[in-house]
Amino acid sequence: MEIRNLTYFVQVCKDLNISAAAGKLYITQQALSKSIKTLEAELGAPLFVKVPNGVALTPYAKAIFPICTDILSSFESGLYKIRSITKEGIVPLRIAIAYQTMESISPTLIEDFLAEHANIEIQFDGYPDLVAEQNVLEGKADFLFTVGLPQQPQRYESWLLKNLPLCLMVSPDHPFYDKTRLTISDLDQQPIHCAGPQFKTYHLLQSKASQVQAKPVLIPTSGYLVSTYRNIFAQNHAVIGILSKEGCPGFPDVRLIPFEDPDLNWDIYFCYLKDHRLSEIEMDFIRYVLAVKTQSL
Repeated sequence: MEIRNLTYFVQVCKDLNISAAAGKLYITQQALSKSIKTLEAELGAPLFVKVPNGVALTPYAKAIFPICTDILSSFESGLYKIRSITKEGIVPLRIAIAYQTMESISPTLIEDFLAEHANIEIQFDGYPDLVAEQNVLEGKADFLFTVGLPQQPQRYESWLLKNLPLCLMVSPDHPFYDKTRLTISDLDQQPIHCAGPQFKTYHLLQSKASQVQAKPVLIPTSGYLVSTYRNIFAQNHAVIGILSKEGCPGFPDVRLIPFEDPDLNWDIYFCYLKDHRLSEIEMDFIRYVLAVKTQSL
């Protein structure tokens, strides 16, 4: 059975139209139809029936569709893994890191691990939370440092490394400046700057606000830049931040006001997929990360 035929089958299942699927696969309708007939002959069962607007899945096709999807996903993950191996046969540790998580745990964690394991290679990069998770799901990375539990927590082994409460940062002229604590309802109709839709904090705030029918005006802000924050505070707007005794760097007059809701956190998790086959060096890395976690408690 050719992996190509499974790829074509899955695309038709998604589009339910031979012409549309053929266009996305960059092949002719005749070639796609021939591939489907070949697969049906190998499986000994029909996969599609014609309907007015395209095709519909047979009961057999509905049953095998998720299995075929998993096969293709594993195949792609394997290809990414193979391509990451060096010519010397070194299998690198591949890590997806949500922005700012590593700095909050240990800015030198990877460098310190490399110092103890000189003959390995580590490939890592920073991403928005949701993009980092997608890299692991697609097989482009093996380990994940992210904010909050992954969106499909049942698929991961996960450890909470650090619990960091969120807060609202406001300048002296802001109407909330004298408040000691805030509820999510307080944010109704307020312009609030925070990370954008690729970050979990944005969706967490939206979810919490919808539960109490509040409608904060969420304004995506990229990272911490002094000039950006200066403009925000000059407009008497507020910024979502992480509660810290050090306050807001560069703005000594800005107050950090905590939320009453205990779920409004920036929790850092270390994760990998449960079906990931661990190598000895990967097990060493897991033990190392968890030891760092223990030392930081």
